[in-house]
Amino acid sequence: MQELIGVFGRLHPVLNHLPIGLLVGLRALEIVAAAIASPLPRRVVTGLAWITAISAVVSALSGYVLSRESQYGGETIAIHMRLGIAIAALTVAIAVIHIRASEGTRGGALKAYRALLVLAVVLLLPAGHLGGTITHGEGFLTEPLRAGDTVEAAERVAKRAGTEAEGRLEYARDVAPIFAERCSACHGTSKRKGGLSLASRESILAGGWDGPVIVAGKPGDSEMIRRLRLPLDDEDHMPPDTKPQPTEAEIAVLEQWIAAGAAFDGDAAAAPAPVPIVPDTKPAEVPEEARGASEAALAKLREAQVHVGPISKDSELLWIDFAASAKTTGDVEAEALLRPVLEFVGDLSLSRSGITDQTLRLAARMPNLARLDLRGTEVTDAGVAALAGHPSLAELVLPQTELTDGAVPYLLKIPNLRKVFLWNSGVTVQGIATLRLGREDLVIEAGDAGEARPLETEAKLVLTKPAPAPPAPGAAPAAANTVCPVTGKPVDPEYQVVFKGRVIGFCCPNCPATFWKEPEKYEAQLK
Repeated sequence: MQELIGVFGRLHPVLNHLPIGLLVGLRALEIVAAAIASPLPRRVVTGLAWITAISAVVSALSGYVLSRESQYGGETIAIHMRLGIAIAALTVAIAVIHIRASEGTRGGALKAYRALLVLAVVLLLPAGHLGGTITHGEGFLTEPLRAGDTVEAAERVAKRAGTEAEGRLEYARDVAPIFAERCSACHGTSKRKGGLSLASRESILAGGWDGPVIVAGKPGDSEMIRRLRLPLDDEDHMPPDTKPQPTEAEIAVLEQWIAAGAAFDGDAAAAPAPVPIVPDTKPAEVPEEARGASEAALAKLREAQVHVGPISKDSELLWIDFAASAKTTGDVEAEALLRPVLEFVGDLSLSRSGITDQTLRLAARMPNLARLDLRGTEVTDAGVAALAGHPSLAELVLPQTELTDGAVPYLLKIPNLRKVFLWNSGVTVQGIATLRLGREDLVIEAGDAGEARPLETEAKLVLTKPAPAPPAPGAAPAAANTVCPVTGKPVDPEYQVVFKGRVIGFCCPNCPATFWKEPEKYEAQLK
């Protein structure tokens, strides 16, 4: 039932056109009647008046339901709602008074009918204007009158983005106008689509329902920039293809603002262009030819719409993100762009690109690579095998890949790996359990419930007979129990979790979730 009420609320933009047209039509009929000096058929007009009243009340109710959704709020919504209720009440009064005017019971009833009809039509103007503001953003009605100002503003933004002499960005002057012009229709004060408002510092930092939209110092990790850079036909692209799109200069301003720390008060220094990097292992003096080659490599990355910049303010390593060109990037394109900068890469994102295991063999040759994002790619166990033994890789993102449990032994061989994301990667529950047993210091984000890392450690065991051999790489470890602690049924080896350093088996996929809700309740069954 709640879902049907939600659908009724979202019908408001459709329903409100009927009472608007009928009200204007009733007023037009009165003007025609006065012009031809001939009375209108009162029963027909009374019927139209009641249809108008009923449709106005239904429209007002649907608007009220819609306003209760969390993405709407603010003074604009409140005023629009009050005007809508007032118009609905006037239409009911108009219908009732017209009956009296038709019956001739009051000489002033017809005058009252006409006066209320004029008032209702007049109230339609501000109500409609506010409705357009909620749907399309501030200043939608007068936007054509401000076309010259918009062009001048765009020229100023383009000039600022392309002129190094200006060199500094200010939120109120440079960034806020872009949000107001391009984003406020869906992410303003009255409408917060996805729970996101870009109208104030607090709301921007709060982000939306899916989390933060900007990461200070990292435009490539910022969801806002990722969506702006997606192809226009991508369903995640923002703004939607039906809305006016920001210019390249405006996107560049937002990237520079975020890269410089996303400051809201005063001036924020624009992000410096990446410079050639000289590792500590090489002489301090780099030949002129080498510097030129490095600049050319960085320029080629930017020309291919690849984000490139320092991973932090004081770091010489590069952060490279292929988000904007992911759909056109395969192994050949990635190798051509990355080969000249292999030793300088610290953070590399190839998410949703067309790369395969071939590119991972290239990544294995990046000595300073600390973070690698491969989500949504076609990499397999062979690609992970190429990363085994990597000296600096600390974080690996592998959701939505083509892995199996065969990747687990190779993950165990990455010595400095501290965090790995494996949900929807193809690695099974048994494989994840093996990985957790093999690396207790490794944070594994696998989408399973509960805290998987040991919360306490038992005293060292003293064995009176030789310990059993450890499970072979890739094999599922044996469960400590033979009976499911939740149902008492025999254990199915496919359903296991690690609890307090022990592998616990269950009879079905539902029991692990039940167990994690109250592990203490079932712990006695394991003794």
